[in-house]
Amino acid sequence: MRKINIAISCAGSGIGQSIIDSCRLSDLPLVIFGLDNNPLSYGLYDCDYIIQTPKIDTKNYIEKIIDICLKQKIKIIIPGVDDEVLLFSRNIKKFNKEGIEVIVSYEPLLSLVRNKALSTERLSQFTNIFVKSFSNKKEFLNALDNKEVFYPVIAKPSNGSASDGVYIIFDNSDLEKITKTHIIQEIARPHKGDINVELFQKLIAKKINPQVSEISIQLVVSKKGNILGKMASFNRLKNGVPIEIIPYQNTSIWDEIDKLIPHLITIGFKGPLNLQGRITDDGLKIFEINARFTGITGLRAIMGFNEVEACIKSWLNLPKNNNILQLNHTVFGIRQFKNKVVNNDRNKDVQNLFSQINKLDTVSSKKLLITGATGFLGRNLITELLNQNAGFTIITLVRDIKKAKLLLPKKVQIFDEVDLEIGKLSFGNIDVLLHLGFARPHKSHLEIAQSLAFTGKIFRRAIANQVGSIINISSQSVYGQTSLPLWHEEKTKVAPNSPYSFAKYSSEIMLSEISHQHKQIHTTSLRLAGIVGGAKGLINIDLVSKFVENVKNNKNLKVIGGMQEIERLDIRDAVSGIISLLNTPSHKWKPVYNLGSNTQIKLLDLAEEIIKIGKIYRVDNTSKVDFEEKEIDLKFGMDITLFINDTGWKPKYSIQDTIHSLFNFDY
Repeated sequence: MRKINIAISCAGSGIGQSIIDSCRLSDLPLVIFGLDNNPLSYGLYDCDYIIQTPKIDTKNYIEKIIDICLKQKIKIIIPGVDDEVLLFSRNIKKFNKEGIEVIVSYEPLLSLVRNKALSTERLSQFTNIFVKSFSNKKEFLNALDNKEVFYPVIAKPSNGSASDGVYIIFDNSDLEKITKTHIIQEIARPHKGDINVELFQKLIAKKINPQVSEISIQLVVSKKGNILGKMASFNRLKNGVPIEIIPYQNTSIWDEIDKLIPHLITIGFKGPLNLQGRITDDGLKIFEINARFTGITGLRAIMGFNEVEACIKSWLNLPKNNNILQLNHTVFGIRQFKNKVVNNDRNKDVQNLFSQINKLDTVSSKKLLITGATGFLGRNLITELLNQNAGFTIITLVRDIKKAKLLLPKKVQIFDEVDLEIGKLSFGNIDVLLHLGFARPHKSHLEIAQSLAFTGKIFRRAIANQVGSIINISSQSVYGQTSLPLWHEEKTKVAPNSPYSFAKYSSEIMLSEISHQHKQIHTTSLRLAGIVGGAKGLINIDLVSKFVENVKNNKNLKVIGGMQEIERLDIRDAVSGIISLLNTPSHKWKPVYNLGSNTQIKLLDLAEEIIKIGKIYRVDNTSKVDFEEKEIDLKFGMDITLFINDTGWKPKYSIQDTIHSLFNFDY
């Protein structure tokens, strides 16, 4: 299935966040664009792309939103707040004319449910489940005189949300608190057998709105007007926000709700609709109705009722099974606040705000944590970062501090795993994690397994502390030998064929999966070609370096087959490539990159080239190729176009340059 560009407007709202959470739980190939006018909005940083929008009351707001959708090729948009739901519905023809779908009910239904008193009056003709509601004091007082309603009652803003502006009214003097924007409703008291009935009475007596024993009913209708699902939960709220959600099963409520649904659909009900009420001594009584997603839409999705996904499928006419949405009645939901930290370079407006607040002339350097720092790649990378004054404070996590202090520059901060466990090394202060530390292919199965376990531990710690950027060093070996080169990140199937390559691919999957729900964290895995070159830290285990060493010692080169195609990346290019990635904004990273030399060479040609270059360094060299003809089908080679396009980097050193560096290097 092709990728689906979807926009969540007002992404920073509680409802917007809940819609985003639902999208993240879907297996649909969704690319999420977060739209909001506030660059500090929480929900934006759970999206794949961030787009700043004008305020909703801006002139030509709808036209500006449509322009954004067209520019970003957005196929479907979901509004995230009440006012926008109504505005989008009124302008739905403009969206549809441009090929943009909007998950929203039609305007007649939205206008009705936004008027609490009118909706109660109109819908009560179909079922007697709505509390009595009055649009003004005069209507209420007339009903009071006629003994149609009794004190205490509740007053709330007609277009309010949560519990803002809600009052418990005990007598005529309390009516002075309310304004023309309030409606007055009778109180839906929990039935005598309700577990919270005593608490409810005590809170009412204290003029506190008791947000307990509320029944939340969610209905979902397809674009064509068919029921996609319905569910109910028993909720406790705090300041208008549900914090305890228990699935509720009571067939009697559906006897009444089912009477109402056809009439709602006739008026224009499509997508989500929420009704809130209580089970009273007189049965279900509804006191609130909203035709939109809610703040617990995301929680319901976790509990199996992903209404956002169901609507997306319906509006885009995607292939789907005929299963009706079902809530998992073996679980319950609880909610508290979540925390998120984001690198301030993710948003220029936030960067400007940061500078204005702090009035800083210089920007603090980013803290780069490197594992595997004492290895071949790590040592040379750190040296070059310091030589370039690349703007990083370099921190290393090593196994042996004594060894690391002998090998690494004094400017580098060095920690070991003990420091990590006791909290001496705080991941909360790390901006970028570069994970190099992994057993080499020639190591034992045990060492490779231990490296994979360490990788999982380090990734989990980094994700938990919301380290903003993570680079995982992987290997070209993950491609195996089932596909012919050149291997491409997206077009070539991965088929590892050794314990090492399986472990490397596992590390890629591990990072991708655990970071999936944290869109403010950017990650990539870098599939490296074999690295070699005359530089500090070189261990003489690579074929190229072994051949050079043999020629240095006037030994022959044993070549079996000779037609094998190999690719080697010069250590200097590997270092410059990684630095170029570090200097590329992490939100532009792709999930996986190939990094190689862009050149392949046959094994026999390599051996002859090494002997040829060797004669430059030792004229009397008598090394030659001992060739054994044998058919060996082994080819390596990666397409590095994606990395070049995204970073601007290009390899500088040929295989001949690498061979020269090895002849000039003393082990």
